[in-house]
Amino acid sequence: MSFKNFSGKARWAVFAGIVLFLGLGALLSQTKEVNAEKIPKPEEIAERAILAYGSRAGLYAVQRNGTLRALVKFFSGDSVREGKTVTKFIRKEKLKDDLRIVELELPGIRYILGFDGKETWNIHDGEIQKPNEGVSKGFHMAHAHSYESLLRYKENDSKLEYVANTKLGNLLMDVVDLTLPDGVRTRYEVSRNSGRILYLNYEEKSNPEAEPSKYRLYFKDFHVIQNTLVPYITMIYQDGKLVEERKIVEVVFNVQLKEDAFKAENANKPAEAAAKQ
Repeated sequence: MSFKNFSGKARWAVFAGIVLFLGLGALLSQTKEVNAEKIPKPEEIAERAILAYGSRAGLYAVQRNGTLRALVKFFSGDSVREGKTVTKFIRKEKLKDDLRIVELELPGIRYILGFDGKETWNIHDGEIQKPNEGVSKGFHMAHAHSYESLLRYKENDSKLEYVANTKLGNLLMDVVDLTLPDGVRTRYEVSRNSGRILYLNYEEKSNPEAEPSKYRLYFKDFHVIQNTLVPYITMIYQDGKLVEERKIVEVVFNVQLKEDAFKAENANKPAEAAAKQ
């Protein structure tokens, strides 16, 4: 049957259907183009975050070294252990080469873990020891999975990949995966409005045969310190359960820390003795 054999109403319905089909096709095509335009490049998200935290030049000039003091809580079942930490660092060109010391004090316990640029060491009850592989790996992985890793993506030759955008309440979040040259991967959730890194996620295995544990860090209570942005509270979740809370009480950057202070034999000295005020 030819098109002209249809009644007037039938021909109009067929014609309208064709127009609607073509119109929908054009609309869907336009929608895809608009959505494609809205997908940002992962480098743009990282650069916006760097600017929000003080700019690349500002972070390098101010946060080249420093001392951070914090209160810490560890949650295990119904019990809570409270203590305090002192973290010292000297930033190097690559994240993996940063000099770091973390001193933890709990009731009856003083434990120090550090990296002097060559060796990872720890001090327990005043005795210098070489940490086992699990402790050493955890120490370095915590730094590799930090929010600073995204802010230093270019210097560390990291690969960025845009994942998606999500909503946190009324906040639009861009989700980006970062992979370091050694394959370590971290997923970041960055506020599109402020450029702040609010969440990061990663997985780690305690041993090759074990199921990976899923970690999620939540950053909040941001303060401007020497024109750079610092999250004062970090909530750490393991497999969906809160296991640790850190609350910074003092931050000092660019205090001319001496590299010798990061050697194990000098670690028992007060933190102030390692800095030239």
